[in-house]
Amino acid sequence: MSTALTATSVRELPGPPGIPILGNLPWMAPSRLHHVLDRWCAEYGPLYRVSVPGRSIVVVSDPELNRDILRRRPEDFRRQSTIESIMDEMGSNGLFSLEGDAWRRRRKLAMPAFNAANLRSFHPTLEMITERLRNRWLRGSPDDMRADLTRYTVDVTAKLTFDYDINTIEQSGDVIQRHLEHIFPMLNRRLNLPIPYWHYVKLPADRALDRALRALRADTDDLLARARATVPEQPRNFIEALLLAQHDDEFFTDEELFAEALTILVAGQDTTSNALAWLLYHLAGRPGVQQRIRDELAEIPSALDRQPYLEAVVAESMRLRPTTPLLLMEAVRETAVGGVRIPAGTWVVVDVGYAAVQPANFSDPTSFDPTRWLGETAHGTHRPEISMPFGAGPRFCPGRGLAMAELKSVVAMACDTFDIRVPDGVAPPRERFDFAVVPVDLRLELVRRSA
Repeated sequence: MSTALTATSVRELPGPPGIPILGNLPWMAPSRLHHVLDRWCAEYGPLYRVSVPGRSIVVVSDPELNRDILRRRPEDFRRQSTIESIMDEMGSNGLFSLEGDAWRRRRKLAMPAFNAANLRSFHPTLEMITERLRNRWLRGSPDDMRADLTRYTVDVTAKLTFDYDINTIEQSGDVIQRHLEHIFPMLNRRLNLPIPYWHYVKLPADRALDRALRALRADTDDLLARARATVPEQPRNFIEALLLAQHDDEFFTDEELFAEALTILVAGQDTTSNALAWLLYHLAGRPGVQQRIRDELAEIPSALDRQPYLEAVVAESMRLRPTTPLLLMEAVRETAVGGVRIPAGTWVVVDVGYAAVQPANFSDPTSFDPTRWLGETAHGTHRPEISMPFGAGPRFCPGRGLAMAELKSVVAMACDTFDIRVPDGVAPPRERFDFAVVPVDLRLELVRRSA
């Protein structure tokens, strides 16, 4: 008899008490979901269940089990199938949400855009876009730090995706990132609702999403037309790889090309801009950390090279504030996790953020201390493999190299040019879970350093 058939039932797991019909749904506010599930992790352990109308959900925060689940994709686990169906409705069912053979095919085509050689050749462009951000900040500290960082990551991602310089940093008005910011919040909202009400009635937020998608489709069609006009023999970017595949009898429709372009624009800008925002927040008010970054940059100026201390700062920030602390999975077939039988179709939430702030894995886990990653002092417990900001397993984030280059480039520029501070009397930013963890009302002061 298989392990799965002899394992404990999901119904036997501990979990928070619910109410008839609705289960635990009233307590699972989408914008605070990561905090709610972390609180229940502390109360019910690393493997527990919650219920919503029509199904039970298994929440896993044990790091070994999490890594095992992520390694078993796509054969045993996939993203929740509702993600694919909702993204398909939005016309953006691409590499992020695809599964199985379709995902394997698209990923193979996407990887050349993210290899080390392409990133190295892209570095001068990255520096140019970072310089635009420096010039913007020299005119004054931004009222909305996260919006500026979103402009930056949109510009970087669009250039790598299409070889097209959108330059939202230097333009004003309703620009592309304002449209992109509708996607993940609405995906998160729709995932957490038991009934797809938008099939029957559109609320203002749904109509805003529809307008954003129409605008993005028009923008993206223009970018695709530019790419089609000058397709080289060897792909230089993501879209050219797909267009060349078309010439090689892999026939992608315009809808598929739009979905892939939108996927990389949304995924490329959203998670990285939030990671950058949290990183600058962690640097603010820590002049010693900022100065050590400057000292290292004097010796190792290029973001393409190893910068051990700066990379430790990034690792520590992403340990404390991973932008995607929850990975929403679904069992493809009957299997088992930690001795619990998981029927096919069961939703499994992989909580990768909880373990990274537990004293069993990191000493003094809630403090910001980059030196723990360098082994310079006796920090006690330090398990670097527990922190998984880019995921793990076969669907490890393909854009990790680009994201790290962006993070290092912006931090190097900011520390070289400014002292980064929290303005007097300003409260810490609030957290909002929109599929990624967004800092809300993040205010930082950038004081120009003397030459």
